[in-house]
Amino acid sequence: MTVGALACRLDDRLREVPVDAAAFAAEVERLTDAVAASHSQPRELLDRLGAAVPALRIAGRLDEARHAASAAVSLAGLLDDPGAAYDNQLRLATVLHWQGQFALSTPLFDLLVSQARAVAELGDRLDEALHRAALNLLDEGKPGQAAHFLREALALREAKGDAAAIEATRRALAAPGDHAPGAERRA
Repeated sequence: MTVGALACRLDDRLREVPVDAAAFAAEVERLTDAVAASHSQPRELLDRLGAAVPALRIAGRLDEARHAASAAVSLAGLLDDPGAAYDNQLRLATVLHWQGQFALSTPLFDLLVSQARAVAELGDRLDEALHRAALNLLDEGKPGQAAHFLREALALREAKGDAAAIEATRRALAAPGDHAPGAERRA
């Protein structure tokens, strides 16, 4: 799997981690510099914020990732871009999940899954929303609900033929039940 141009792998907690930490750190700095250089161009800023959020999250810079995702959601609303608003809400929910803020992440994931089911233009994003919501549920200690979402995500991903996404979902389905509340979380 990749984030931007950099390779990532899943760790034992099913979280993305960089294959080359030094190269990843340099890319995160490049992305944050690009965000700072885009403030007078809203569309470019939105795109760069969206690219920076997962990199910041994976780098463990969760507060910065949350702020960037929130800014991207707001900017997408101002630019009247519902697809970008959805994508950045999904990024925000994932950051909140990684921060262990389940009181915020779980309802946001529920909303995103419902929106992807209900709005035709968002339907192609349902598998990712289900997968990420399931990982959140695993960490929240709700493996039954997570397995249901993962099975649905897997079926959608198999229909798409996305090999990397299929493998990530299969791995999550096969993961041991050590995703309980209070389990050590990566900061």
